Amino acid sequence: MSRRRKGRAGKKAQRREAGLQAQRHLGGLLTSPSDHPEEVLSSAAVHVINTSRRHRLPLPPSIKELVCRKCWGHQAHSSNFRVRIKHGQRLKTCLKCGSIRRFGGGPKHHRRQHRGA
Repeated sequence: MSRRRKGRAGKKAQRREAGLQAQRHLGGLLTSPSDHPEEVLSSAAVHVINTSRRHRLPLPPSIKELVCRKCWGHQAHSSNFRVRIKHGQRLKTCLKCGSIRRFGGGPKHHRRQHRGA
């Protein structure tokens, strides 16, 4: 019995490591967009999300900002998205689907963190 459980745990760890390795490789493609054509980058964006879901891995913050949540398109250095700063927040608008993502808490975000203390 114990052998069987040990084997399952080992396979699970191997599967997780393979998922992490694939995620790192695809993330590397997305972080250096000038080296690759548009089709490769959009395919890498879709595959990194699918790989993360399949292996139940969270997306690293560096990759999260490079992929649109709605259309799964890559957002590479101002070619596929628009960045605006409004009231202390960074707004990224996808030019493919029009979805807006907000980063940062705004001008008074720091005040809410200490309210309960």
